[in-house]
Amino acid sequence: MPPIPARPLAVNVPPSEHPFSFVEVINFRADFQPTDGFSNPKGLAYHHQLNRLLVSLSPSGFEGGRKQILNLIAQDGSRSRFSPGYQSYREVESKIAIVPEFGPPVGAGFTPGEIFIGRGPNTEISRLAANGNVLADLFTRLSANSSLWGGLAFDAEGEFGGKLIAVESNGKIFLISANGSSELLLDLELRLEGVAIAPTSFGPLARQIIVGCEGYGDDDPHGGKVFAINKNRQISLLANIGFAAEDLQFVPPLGGTFYQTQLCFDRERENRLFSVSASQFMNRLGRLIVNNEMTGELWEVAWNGAQFTQQNVGRVPGRWSSQGFNWQGTELEAACFAIKRPRIPNWSNWSPVPGEFATDRAPAAATDPFGEVLLLSNGLNDREIYMNRFRETGQSALVGSPDSNDGREREWDGWRRDPFRIVTPHALSCAQHNQRMYAFAVNSNGGILHKYFSTEETAVPVQSWADIPGGFLTSTNVSSAMVNGRLVVCALSQDRKIYLNELAPGGRYWSGWYQIPGGGNTDVTPALVSFQDELHVFIKGLASKRILMKARTLNGDWTGWGEVPGEGRTDASITAVAHEGQLFIFVRGTNNLAYANIASETGTWSGWLQLPATLTTDAPLAAAPTGNQVYLFAKAATASQIFMLSMV
Repeated sequence: MPPIPARPLAVNVPPSEHPFSFVEVINFRADFQPTDGFSNPKGLAYHHQLNRLLVSLSPSGFEGGRKQILNLIAQDGSRSRFSPGYQSYREVESKIAIVPEFGPPVGAGFTPGEIFIGRGPNTEISRLAANGNVLADLFTRLSANSSLWGGLAFDAEGEFGGKLIAVESNGKIFLISANGSSELLLDLELRLEGVAIAPTSFGPLARQIIVGCEGYGDDDPHGGKVFAINKNRQISLLANIGFAAEDLQFVPPLGGTFYQTQLCFDRERENRLFSVSASQFMNRLGRLIVNNEMTGELWEVAWNGAQFTQQNVGRVPGRWSSQGFNWQGTELEAACFAIKRPRIPNWSNWSPVPGEFATDRAPAAATDPFGEVLLLSNGLNDREIYMNRFRETGQSALVGSPDSNDGREREWDGWRRDPFRIVTPHALSCAQHNQRMYAFAVNSNGGILHKYFSTEETAVPVQSWADIPGGFLTSTNVSSAMVNGRLVVCALSQDRKIYLNELAPGGRYWSGWYQIPGGGNTDVTPALVSFQDELHVFIKGLASKRILMKARTLNGDWTGWGEVPGEGRTDASITAVAHEGQLFIFVRGTNNLAYANIASETGTWSGWLQLPATLTTDAPLAAAPTGNQVYLFAKAATASQIFMLSMV
């Protein structure tokens, strides 16, 4: 055995204040005959070309032969048989690696989307096309007397020639070329599980191979240790999570959704797949996630710029052993991140919203239940509230169906003043709820007002403005969004703390004002948006001007604050909308130009993209999606006029 350092680099820190919140995606059942046992999920990988998870399923019985099958799984849990003509041997865990879209593996001759999978019965690997066709049932054979339980991963950083890394359960680590030839990199002589490549952000261990040690039993002193190996075959002891390190995954630099398989030998319903939403990794980008097979715990290993740390970040739901290998109820197996690149639209140029209307405040925009865009703003001289509607040509106000506007011509109604004639010094907000359009304003005393337009009304509103219960006062405007049937309103207190108030689905009761858990200060109004049934909150950093986010998960837990990838900066409020499965956030940059950042269905961000530079703005932006479009609105810096652009 090569010499191994006695002390890990990572120091232990207290468990996370924001442990992962897990959602069950699917229970695996009925894939095998009753006599074969349960459907135990083993290997797992995300297929970027198919936008599906690929999982290997094995019967829980211990009979030999080619028994394992492959499934494709969508985000909603629907699944189908993949490559029905292919099966792996029961005696292996069928770890899976898929060639990435680009990078060193492609440069090394591997084809994007191709699948490499542990075949068995020993360390034998198959090669499949992206569509599941078998290209080589036996692509390569490594050791004759071991098994490929350790794992498969591609060298995405290039330190090891972009090759396929294969880790045997007996401790051997191989580098495999695109032609199937292999070389032994190192033999640790340990029971290894899990392999990953450290990103460039991972401090002094950047670009090294990271492997975990499951161990041979409770008395194995190396069980639970995580090692780093550089290209010169030097070994570092990175971390120690106790025992049974099973799988290793680095959080992608632009985010992604995490998936974890769980198997059980005596309860079919506990053979399942869990997810952790991308929002929970916004403050964990580039960090290493290690799972413990026996305890169900997930650990995070991070480089903080000065040292490595390890931290317990949650436990997967299930029955977990307090006796290690001596008793196994439920086990964790493979994990992966789903990373789908966002669809980046083209944008039109800026054009003025027609009509004789002048303002020096930011506009507010939202889409009603029938696809009409409501635009609100303050008059330049009177500070009263004006509205305009963008609707399908020839349609009357609030008439139509949700799908009637796709691809059709639209026109503006023209600006009209709210007949109730309240005066507000702050920008407005509006949102849809309970088949009504709600508008929000702040009066000169800091009181927060609201009103709605019902679907039975014409374009002329008939309801007067009323106070939101609670007596909350603010010195800025408010924001609003509908989340899981609830209308959520956000306001800043006088000491810059963030508060929410929620209107129940029926529209009768307000929750009362409460401060967002976990703190956070800002001097401009936060943005709210519903994305994948989570409440997302975006703020401008008080001093840093960074764009930060936290979320309330499906389980009602709050994440910590994390920075939206891309190192954007702003000194204005942020705008956020969800459209066709993607999340769009818009900001006014510190150079007064408009920028967008887009997250895909997997929560993977594009980074900041500059919108047409023909317009500068001195106010926050507004956005509204409808049909197949997202419309963006901005008040021009050099004029008192509102401009708009859209997708093309």
